[in-house]
Amino acid sequence: MTRNSIITIILLVVLRLAIGWQLLYEGMWKLDTLDSARPWSSAGYLRNAEGPFRSVFRSLAGDPDDLDWLNYEVVANRWDNWKERFKSNYGLSERQAKSLNRLLNGAHGDLNGRKVYASDKGKLLRLPNGIQNLRKASGIDPKIAWFDPEQQCLYVDGERHLKPNERDRLLKLVEFDEDDKFRDSDNEAFHNAVDVVFKRQKRGMGYKEKLAGAVRGNPDLVGHSDWQRVGQKAQYHTQLARYENLRGRAETNFHWDHLGSDWNRIQSLRTEITGPVKSLESELQDKAMKLLTRGQLNRGPESEPWSMLRFVDLSTIWGLTALGTLLMLGLFTRFAAVAAAGLLFSFYLAMPPLPGIPEMPGPEHSFIVNKNLIEVIALLAIAAVPTGRWFGVDTWLAASRKRSAAKKSAV
Repeated sequence: MTRNSIITIILLVVLRLAIGWQLLYEGMWKLDTLDSARPWSSAGYLRNAEGPFRSVFRSLAGDPDDLDWLNYEVVANRWDNWKERFKSNYGLSERQAKSLNRLLNGAHGDLNGRKVYASDKGKLLRLPNGIQNLRKASGIDPKIAWFDPEQQCLYVDGERHLKPNERDRLLKLVEFDEDDKFRDSDNEAFHNAVDVVFKRQKRGMGYKEKLAGAVRGNPDLVGHSDWQRVGQKAQYHTQLARYENLRGRAETNFHWDHLGSDWNRIQSLRTEITGPVKSLESELQDKAMKLLTRGQLNRGPESEPWSMLRFVDLSTIWGLTALGTLLMLGLFTRFAAVAAAGLLFSFYLAMPPLPGIPEMPGPEHSFIVNKNLIEVIALLAIAAVPTGRWFGVDTWLAASRKRSAAKKSAV
């Protein structure tokens, strides 16, 4: 064997070990994040895919434009499924399960099968100032708020809710004297009843009701005008459709530059309209965790439901880890090199630096060939030569096969 051949063998083995270590470390780093507050996900990479296979890669993200976050039925169903997994994983007691259900669906009372919020019973003897009909006096539908003289209580419907402006209309029925004091005990009792029932409605509102207020455009439901997102949802859908239409016709760098600005504005709008719903989900889960005992917390988080994105994430993590390990060990080297080349080539296809495609953000500047493609070519070169037999477990496997074949021929 010549000196050049020895150097070539050493360099090829070192190249295999270097790429193997890079893949292994990348996989182990991603794997380590799965137990953290911010587990790694390929969602961002897939959503920003470019090139001829853009739609394929974006579809792997499941919901690349976060439209499901603006769909009440989708989010509510996801929360219901999460609740069942949460109960099963932590073995909730009956009391804990009821508390969790109140968090999700509301802490309302029940009146003949109807969801209601009530003031303190027996403390409102009559309506103030001789009022006989609450609807005529306030203009509020009795299906929303009504007075029960038998229970001596003010009720509010648990699904329709009493809005802030309706509460103010009820309070205006109460008269004060010149010193802002109640004219009589009936006025005070009515004022207190309205205040009590409105606060109970507010505190008892479940996260599904808050979700409805956020995505269906009822800011009064959650008591904050910032939750009004209906107009912005329509704007977001319009801008997405416009972007996809213009993107299909883009040809020059000028077009791509303008599309890049449009895309950034769309992402800002998406964050603005989906952020509140995501915050609601985070709040719900944080409050649910506070229901648990220390022993229950030790069980660890509940398992996530399977989805295409989760499959892609775990396949990527374990693929990098396993293939990196095989390359490092020199075990099944040719298979590992070809498989790793295929994996890295999929990364290349998601954001290929091809003519007519916007450049990937970051310090790297490439044209047709980038780091991923170079590693693909290097891995294919490794697969073409027996580096595992030069230095690796494949040497032992090859020797074992030879011994086995020799024994069979001797027999």
